[in-house]
Amino acid sequence: MNNHLSEDQTTEWALGTSDEHVFRHLETCAACAREADELRSALAGFRDAVHTTAGRDASFWKSQQLAVSERLSTQDWYPLHWAWVVAMVVVLITAILLIRTPNVPKNRVSEDADNALLQAVQRDLSREVPEALAPAVLIAEERNEILSKKGD
Repeated sequence: MNNHLSEDQTTEWALGTSDEHVFRHLETCAACAREADELRSALAGFRDAVHTTAGRDASFWKSQQLAVSERLSTQDWYPLHWAWVVAMVVVLITAILLIRTPNVPKNRVSEDADNALLQAVQRDLSREVPEALAPAVLIAEERNEILSKKGD
């Protein structure tokens, strides 16, 4: 079984930092040798392109800058303006719909129920003793009455 080189091993070979095992494998495996050669030629092409670009003078870059500026200044921005107009109209309509509050008719039944509840709460608050404890108060009063009669 022939295991191929990993990407890391191929990269180390291209950088010149690989071990002897990688060199021996490249001598015996045509697929890995082809992949390593493709990597090396791609890196060489990139290096040449960088050197060519870096060697250009300032007038080339100035002409590039002018060409880009000219292209941007002549570009038609008309569709972009319409997009902004449509967006603003949508925002305006949404704001109007959110600000307007509909006149909802008041529910008379719920108002009556609310008033009845408030009156019941008011009655409970005006009592000296809560309704649930009223029988206990009666028992306590009778007890006190019996105890006061015995003491006489």
